[in-house]
Amino acid sequence: MAGIYVDSKLSDEARRSLVYTGNTFMFTPRAAAVALTALAWELIQEAIAPLKTRFTHHERGKKILHDLFEEMGCSTQDTFFDVPKLRIVTHGGYLTAGVGYAYRAHRDTWYACPPSQINWWVPISEVVERNAFVIHPNYFQRQVKNNSDQFDAYRWNADGRKKAAEYITEDPRPHPHLQEPLDLDWQVLVGQPGSIVMFSAQHLHATVPNDSGATRFSIDFRTVHRADVLAKRGAKLVDSKATGTTLRDFLCADGFARLPEDVIGLYDNSPAPADGVLIFDPNAR
Repeated sequence: MAGIYVDSKLSDEARRSLVYTGNTFMFTPRAAAVALTALAWELIQEAIAPLKTRFTHHERGKKILHDLFEEMGCSTQDTFFDVPKLRIVTHGGYLTAGVGYAYRAHRDTWYACPPSQINWWVPISEVVERNAFVIHPNYFQRQVKNNSDQFDAYRWNADGRKKAAEYITEDPRPHPHLQEPLDLDWQVLVGQPGSIVMFSAQHLHATVPNDSGATRFSIDFRTVHRADVLAKRGAKLVDSKATGTTLRDFLCADGFARLPEDVIGLYDNSPAPADGVLIFDPNAR
């Protein structure tokens, strides 16, 4: 049975092994995570409209992540990350599309990510039960009906990601999600600003409808370890039919280089379609 480890002293390697079998890790605030939330608040206060893009691609954020990985005992030469995303979950469903998309029950593996991907989630403001997110642990190795066969990572890079800001009340983008009744089993994940939740991309998870009276601000990003990618190590994928791979999004914590194409080729299960893009360019029009 999977468990939740709080402030574990395990090594990064041991921690990754447990994540790949469905365990979740939670950490009380770390200095670098608090610094990352402070950067997010700084940019929130400066400007709301272009905020998410500025935060995601901010150079200070990448450097802070390097410090966080060191603080968490990860090898910065072998840890690769995708740029951090700012998430905004409004009270009462005021904004549920585009930049405020409220994720239905899904696995990140349905978005064409590798099985060794580990998700990191950091609240910026206090998160309580009524504005948190949930993991459904009993689904970790359970095959379910979903629409991941409609998701192509390269079409998403070309079209889906850049259109997020265009949608206010409805979001027609091809988000993969669960397509069968959901058992009411879950772990509700809450936390203080700068605390950390780590879990496998294979976990089924979702956004809790926010009726807390306050907007929830949080950060999430993802990591893979070079050795695990090369060894094709990670959680067992039971029901993902997505095409393409997100591995080109990942940057080495030391120097921000991308993984070599021969390594990415181990996971690239289909060539980029004519209307697809291998790497998302936030400046492309």
